[in-house]
Amino acid sequence: MRANRTGASGADVNGPRGRGPERGRDKMATGLLAGALGVFMAIGISACNTNPHAADVPPPSTENQPAANGQSPDTESSAHHKAPPKPGIVLPNTIQVLYATTPAFQDLTHHIVLWNASQAYKAMYAAAYQPTQAATADLKRYWTGTGYEYAHAWAQQWIDTKHQPVGFTVLSNVVVENLTPEQATVGFCEDLSGVVSGNVATHTPGKALQPKNSLGNRVEYSMVPTGVKGQWQVNGESMARASAMCPPPGAQKKHHH
Repeated sequence: MRANRTGASGADVNGPRGRGPERGRDKMATGLLAGALGVFMAIGISACNTNPHAADVPPPSTENQPAANGQSPDTESSAHHKAPPKPGIVLPNTIQVLYATTPAFQDLTHHIVLWNASQAYKAMYAAAYQPTQAATADLKRYWTGTGYEYAHAWAQQWIDTKHQPVGFTVLSNVVVENLTPEQATVGFCEDLSGVVSGNVATHTPGKALQPKNSLGNRVEYSMVPTGVKGQWQVNGESMARASAMCPPPGAQKKHHH
Protein backbone atom coordinates (compact mmCIF):
# COMPACT_ATOMS: atom_id res chain seq x y z
CA MET A 1 0.00 0.00 0.00
CA ARG A 2 1.14 3.52 -0.62
CA ALA A 3 2.69 5.45 2.17
CA ASN A 4 0.40 7.81 4.00
CA ARG A 5 2.21 9.65 6.72
CA THR A 6 -0.26 12.12 8.12
CA GLY A 7 -0.35 14.82 10.71
CA ALA A 8 2.93 16.36 11.75
CA SER A 9 1.33 17.48 14.97
CA GLY A 10 1.03 13.93 16.25
CA ALA A 11 -2.18 12.72 14.54
CA ASP A 12 -0.62 9.56 13.05
CA VAL A 13 2.67 10.91 11.86
CA ASN A 14 3.73 7.33 11.51
CA GLY A 15 6.19 8.14 8.82
CA PRO A 16 9.90 8.14 8.48
CA ARG A 17 11.99 9.71 8.45
CA GLY A 18 13.44 11.93 7.70
CA ARG A 19 13.53 11.85 5.22
CA GLY A 20 19.78 11.20 9.61
CA PRO A 21 22.43 7.87 13.26
CA GLU A 22 24.73 8.00 16.21
CA ARG A 23 23.50 7.33 19.70
CA GLY A 24 19.96 7.05 21.09
CA ARG A 25 18.26 6.09 24.26
CA ASP A 26 15.14 3.97 24.58
CA LYS A 27 13.42 6.43 26.90
CA MET A 28 12.27 9.79 25.58
CA ALA A 29 10.90 11.38 28.76
CA THR A 30 9.16 14.66 29.14
CA GLY A 31 12.43 16.39 29.74
CA LEU A 32 13.65 15.24 26.30
CA LEU A 33 13.48 18.63 24.64
CA ALA A 34 14.85 20.54 27.58
CA GLY A 35 18.11 18.64 27.91
CA ALA A 36 21.03 17.92 25.64
CA LEU A 37 19.56 14.86 23.98
CA GLY A 38 21.96 13.88 23.00
CA VAL A 39 16.08 9.04 13.25
CA PHE A 40 17.68 4.04 7.86
CA MET A 41 21.05 4.09 8.21
CA ALA A 42 22.96 6.85 9.70
CA ILE A 43 24.14 9.16 12.45
CA GLY A 44 22.15 12.12 13.79
CA ILE A 45 20.77 15.23 12.16
CA SER A 46 22.12 18.17 14.08
CA ALA A 47 20.24 21.26 15.11
CA CYS A 48 21.69 23.02 12.05
CA ASN A 49 19.80 20.52 9.91
CA THR A 50 20.79 21.59 6.40
CA ASN A 51 22.27 18.13 5.91
CA PRO A 52 22.34 15.05 8.11
CA HIS A 53 25.63 13.75 9.46
CA ALA A 54 27.51 10.77 8.07
CA ALA A 55 26.01 7.32 7.73
CA ASP A 56 27.63 4.60 9.80
CA VAL A 57 27.85 2.72 6.50
CA PRO A 58 30.64 4.51 4.59
CA PRO A 59 29.97 5.83 1.10
CA PRO A 60 31.24 3.78 -1.84
CA SER A 61 34.48 5.05 -3.30
CA THR A 62 33.35 6.43 -6.65
CA GLU A 63 33.40 9.81 -8.29
CA ASN A 64 30.42 12.09 -7.78
CA GLN A 65 29.55 10.45 -4.48
CA PRO A 66 28.75 12.49 -1.37
CA ALA A 67 31.79 13.26 0.70
CA ALA A 68 32.68 10.79 3.44
CA ASN A 69 31.15 13.05 6.01
CA GLY A 70 27.73 12.41 4.47
CA GLN A 71 27.17 15.98 3.26
CA SER A 72 26.48 16.91 -0.33
CA PRO A 73 29.20 18.82 -2.21
CA ASP A 74 27.13 21.99 -2.32
CA THR A 75 27.71 25.22 -0.49
CA GLU A 76 24.37 25.43 1.28
CA SER A 77 25.60 23.69 4.40
CA SER A 78 28.63 25.90 4.98
CA ALA A 79 26.58 29.02 4.37
CA HIS A 80 24.00 27.78 6.83
CA HIS A 81 26.56 27.23 9.55
CA LYS A 82 27.59 30.87 9.30
CA ALA A 83 24.02 32.08 9.81
CA PRO A 84 22.71 32.87 13.28
CA PRO A 85 20.72 30.14 15.04
CA LYS A 86 17.08 29.90 14.00
CA PRO A 87 14.30 29.84 16.58
CA GLY A 88 12.80 26.50 17.52
CA ILE A 89 14.03 23.27 19.02
CA VAL A 90 17.80 23.50 19.30
CA LEU A 91 19.53 20.38 20.60
CA PRO A 92 22.84 18.72 19.74
CA ASN A 93 21.07 15.79 18.04
CA THR A 94 17.35 16.22 17.65
CA ILE A 95 16.79 13.27 15.35
CA GLN A 96 18.86 10.12 14.82
CA VAL A 97 18.80 7.05 12.58
CA LEU A 98 20.22 3.79 13.89
CA TYR A 99 20.72 0.35 12.37
CA ALA A 100 19.51 -2.66 14.32
CA THR A 101 22.22 -4.52 12.38
CA THR A 102 24.51 -2.92 9.83
CA PRO A 103 23.65 -4.29 6.36
CA ALA A 104 26.30 -6.29 4.49
CA PHE A 105 27.42 -5.27 1.00
CA GLN A 106 27.28 -7.70 -1.93
CA ASP A 107 29.12 -5.62 -4.51
CA LEU A 108 29.84 -2.00 -5.44
CA THR A 109 26.45 -1.36 -7.09
CA HIS A 110 24.66 -2.81 -4.07
CA HIS A 111 26.69 -0.50 -1.85
CA ILE A 112 25.95 2.55 -4.02
CA VAL A 113 22.19 1.92 -4.00
CA LEU A 114 22.13 1.34 -0.26
CA TRP A 115 24.14 4.50 0.38
CA ASN A 116 21.80 6.65 -1.72
CA ALA A 117 18.73 5.14 -0.04
CA SER A 118 20.15 6.05 3.37
CA GLN A 119 20.85 9.59 2.26
CA ALA A 120 17.29 9.93 0.92
CA TYR A 121 15.86 8.77 4.24
CA LYS A 122 17.95 11.26 6.17
CA ALA A 123 17.29 14.09 3.70
CA MET A 124 13.54 13.82 4.28
CA TYR A 125 13.95 14.15 8.01
CA ALA A 126 16.42 17.02 7.61
CA ALA A 127 13.94 18.84 5.36
CA ALA A 128 11.39 18.78 8.19
CA TYR A 129 13.74 21.04 10.15
CA GLN A 130 13.80 23.92 7.70
CA PRO A 131 12.24 27.19 8.92
CA THR A 132 9.72 27.66 6.08
CA GLN A 133 10.34 25.47 2.98
CA ALA A 134 11.15 21.75 2.75
CA ALA A 135 12.74 22.01 -0.73
CA THR A 136 16.35 21.48 0.38
CA ALA A 137 19.25 20.70 -1.93
CA ASP A 138 19.56 17.19 -0.50
CA LEU A 139 15.85 16.46 -0.90
CA LYS A 140 16.18 17.34 -4.61
CA ARG A 141 19.40 15.36 -4.87
CA TYR A 142 18.08 12.06 -3.46
CA TRP A 143 14.38 12.17 -4.43
CA THR A 144 12.65 12.59 -7.81
CA GLY A 145 9.22 12.42 -9.48
CA THR A 146 6.30 11.29 -7.35
CA GLY A 147 8.80 10.21 -4.69
CA TYR A 148 10.00 13.79 -4.34
CA GLU A 149 6.43 15.12 -4.22
CA TYR A 150 5.65 12.76 -1.37
CA ALA A 151 8.83 13.44 0.60
CA HIS A 152 8.43 17.20 0.20
CA ALA A 153 4.78 17.11 1.33
CA TRP A 154 5.67 14.98 4.34
CA ALA A 155 8.43 17.31 5.49
CA GLN A 156 6.44 20.46 4.67
CA GLN A 157 3.60 19.32 6.92
CA TRP A 158 5.94 19.18 9.88
CA ILE A 159 7.12 22.70 9.10
CA ASP A 160 3.63 24.11 8.59
CA THR A 161 2.32 22.69 11.86
CA LYS A 162 5.32 24.05 13.80
CA HIS A 163 6.43 20.62 14.95
CA GLN A 164 9.56 18.54 14.39
CA PRO A 165 10.25 14.81 14.75
CA VAL A 166 12.49 14.44 17.77
CA GLY A 167 14.30 11.32 18.98
CA PHE A 168 15.62 8.26 17.13
CA THR A 169 14.37 5.63 14.65
CA VAL A 170 15.80 2.12 14.40
CA LEU A 171 16.01 0.48 10.94
CA SER A 172 16.23 -3.26 10.53
CA ASN A 173 15.88 -6.04 7.94
CA VAL A 174 17.38 -3.83 5.24
CA VAL A 175 17.28 -5.56 1.83
CA VAL A 176 18.23 -4.39 -1.66
CA GLU A 177 15.88 -6.17 -4.09
CA ASN A 178 15.34 -6.39 -7.86
CA LEU A 179 18.62 -4.65 -8.55
CA THR A 180 19.26 -4.03 -12.25
CA PRO A 181 21.15 -1.23 -14.05
CA GLU A 182 17.80 0.53 -14.57
CA GLN A 183 16.06 0.20 -11.20
CA ALA A 184 16.21 -1.14 -7.67
CA THR A 185 14.00 -1.66 -4.64
CA VAL A 186 15.24 -1.12 -1.10
CA GLY A 187 13.09 -2.45 1.73
CA PHE A 188 13.48 -1.95 5.47
CA CYS A 189 11.60 -1.90 8.77
CA GLU A 190 11.40 1.28 10.81
CA ASP A 191 10.83 1.42 14.53
CA LEU A 192 9.53 4.89 15.40
CA SER A 193 8.73 4.25 19.06
CA GLY A 194 11.67 6.48 20.02
CA VAL A 195 10.41 9.46 17.99
CA VAL A 196 8.01 12.07 19.34
CA SER A 197 6.41 15.15 17.84
CA GLY A 198 8.24 18.16 19.26
CA ASN A 199 6.51 21.54 19.49
CA VAL A 200 8.85 24.15 17.98
CA ALA A 201 7.32 27.05 19.90
CA THR A 202 7.24 25.52 23.37
CA HIS A 203 10.12 23.02 23.04
CA THR A 204 7.92 20.32 24.57
CA PRO A 205 7.43 16.75 23.37
CA GLY A 206 4.13 15.29 22.21
CA LYS A 207 3.03 11.72 21.56
CA ALA A 208 5.34 9.02 20.20
CA LEU A 209 4.89 8.19 16.52
CA GLN A 210 4.64 4.46 17.26
CA PRO A 211 3.17 2.80 20.36
CA LYS A 212 5.56 0.78 22.46
CA ASN A 213 5.61 -2.98 21.81
CA SER A 214 3.83 -2.64 18.47
CA LEU A 215 4.95 -3.86 15.05
CA GLY A 216 6.93 -1.43 12.94
CA ASN A 217 6.27 -0.25 9.38
CA ARG A 218 7.78 -2.02 6.38
CA VAL A 219 8.95 0.64 3.93
CA GLU A 220 10.01 0.11 0.31
CA TYR A 221 11.79 2.62 -1.89
CA SER A 222 11.75 2.29 -5.67
CA MET A 223 14.97 3.81 -7.01
CA VAL A 224 16.39 4.79 -10.38
CA PRO A 225 19.90 5.86 -11.48
CA THR A 226 20.31 9.46 -12.53
CA GLY A 227 22.85 8.82 -15.28
CA VAL A 228 25.57 10.33 -13.13
CA LYS A 229 28.01 7.75 -11.83
CA GLY A 230 27.18 6.69 -8.30
CA GLN A 231 23.91 8.61 -8.03
CA TRP A 232 20.50 6.99 -7.51
CA GLN A 233 17.24 8.68 -6.50
CA VAL A 234 14.04 7.49 -4.83
CA ASN A 235 11.16 7.87 -7.30
CA GLY A 236 8.49 6.17 -5.19
CA GLU A 237 7.76 4.88 -1.70
CA SER A 238 5.26 2.33 -0.38
CA MET A 239 4.55 1.23 3.15
CA ALA A 240 2.91 -1.65 4.99
CA ARG A 241 1.95 -0.46 8.44
CA ALA A 242 2.42 -2.71 11.46
CA SER A 243 4.01 -5.36 9.26
CA ALA A 244 4.59 -8.89 10.54
CA MET A 245 8.08 -8.54 9.03
CA CYS A 246 8.93 -5.87 11.56
CA PRO A 247 9.31 -7.03 15.18
CA PRO A 248 8.10 -4.91 18.10
CA PRO A 249 10.48 -2.32 19.56
CA GLY A 250 12.98 -3.85 21.91
CA ALA A 251 12.87 -7.24 20.18
CA GLN A 252 15.82 -6.16 18.08
CA LYS A 253 19.21 -5.10 19.29
CA LYS A 254 20.38 -1.67 18.23
CA HIS A 255 23.84 -1.50 16.73
CA HIS A 256 25.95 1.50 15.79
CA HIS A 257 29.54 2.55 15.59
